[in-house]
Amino acid sequence: MKHLRIKGIIMIVLILAALGSVIVLTGSGKEKGAVMEGPMEITEPTSKVTLNWWFQDWAGGVGWMNDYVVVFEKNHPNIDLNLIPVPFNDLYAKLIPSISQGNEPEILYGYDEWLVGKDVSKLFYPLTPTIMSVAEFKEHIYEAPLKNVTGSDGNFYGMPWATGANAFGFVYHKDLFREAGVDATKIKSWDDIKAAAKKLTKYNKDGSIARSGILFSYTEAANALLDMIQMQGARNKMFNPSTLEWNFKIPEAKKAMETFQWFVDNKIYDPEAGDPFTTFPNKLGVMLLIGPWDVGLAMTQFPELEVGYILMPPFPTADTKLVLGSIVSYGSLFVSKRVEGQTRNAALIFIRDIMTKPTELYDIPFYHVPPYWVGAVCNKKYIGELMSRSDNEMNEFSQTCLTATNKGLPAVNVLETKVSEPIIIRQVIHPEMENVFLGKKSIDQMMDYLTSYLTQQEKQLAE
Repeated sequence: MKHLRIKGIIMIVLILAALGSVIVLTGSGKEKGAVMEGPMEITEPTSKVTLNWWFQDWAGGVGWMNDYVVVFEKNHPNIDLNLIPVPFNDLYAKLIPSISQGNEPEILYGYDEWLVGKDVSKLFYPLTPTIMSVAEFKEHIYEAPLKNVTGSDGNFYGMPWATGANAFGFVYHKDLFREAGVDATKIKSWDDIKAAAKKLTKYNKDGSIARSGILFSYTEAANALLDMIQMQGARNKMFNPSTLEWNFKIPEAKKAMETFQWFVDNKIYDPEAGDPFTTFPNKLGVMLLIGPWDVGLAMTQFPELEVGYILMPPFPTADTKLVLGSIVSYGSLFVSKRVEGQTRNAALIFIRDIMTKPTELYDIPFYHVPPYWVGAVCNKKYIGELMSRSDNEMNEFSQTCLTATNKGLPAVNVLETKVSEPIIIRQVIHPEMENVFLGKKSIDQMMDYLTSYLTQQEKQLAE
């Protein structure tokens, strides 16, 4: 009898253990460590909840988000959004360490490119299937930006929402174009860019440049260099992700750099003109190679300016296939892994609203005067709504968004590098381009250095 009782107890324990494992595996997702099979029940908080939100500190973006906070809190009276502006460099430096230290806010903003090589399922709270299924998520968000926010389990742990679209084209002064008799709509190739820039340049009596027809300062020139190499069909020659080797000692790389150098040699671009965020608004340059995001920045800080945007022409000819975004970063929103209870619900409602009610978010910058921000958005629903609007219901900035998204995002062809954007673009390629512009290095010396240094970096990161 004793043996039977022990045997019965063991059986009961085994049955309960089995039932427990079933509960954990098939539960609603509310249990810690659960593998969730469907959307959670996300209810409105019944008492006040505050969500601290780190956001990149730039004037247009903060103005935009402050306006959105008003809209969101009106829809959800028990949720307070505490927007905390953080400078770009600080945001980059503290995003991952704050999670390790357990002092991150409930909502985080960052760029997906910062997450290359990391398993985001270990960093953030899952957005699928908690809010909606993976398939439903893809109905709202373009697929290309999802790569770096996808965890090892196939779920999404971040919501890409916008990109400033670095090096997607040129912001330009409309009044200076008119004065010079240049029609921006006629610019279809790099030959057109050269001709326009030459006509727009002004000189002092001693022959020095008084006003550059074009400006290449800042990091977008480095982005564009990589894109121009790709547009010549040399993607696999430039970088081999299997061997982790870079090679800029190729004709396509030299041709791309020679195109930039042409503007220096022909005294159309003054590489010593200074910071473009001073030079351009002071009209010491007419066109600036940059993302459309600068349209919003320029007009927010200098509302008296009349600026427009020209999408990047294909290279080397107008008939070449457009390729953009060799290195591209998508601004993304994340939820802290530590959220629980009503705070968790509030954070998920925040993400869900931005996804499913995109006009409440995106209409703010494009229809504000001056616009807070201009760029390409990641939300399919919003772009679909823009396409359904008549010309009278659109303004130039929403049209720029539509063009940058419809023509720019499909042209994105990101390189499979492990080297982060702040290093590859800001710390390596851009300074080397400046060295060539200033006559400190030859193009060949630049290409030799890029080849050896980036290959070394790539292999170190793979160890």
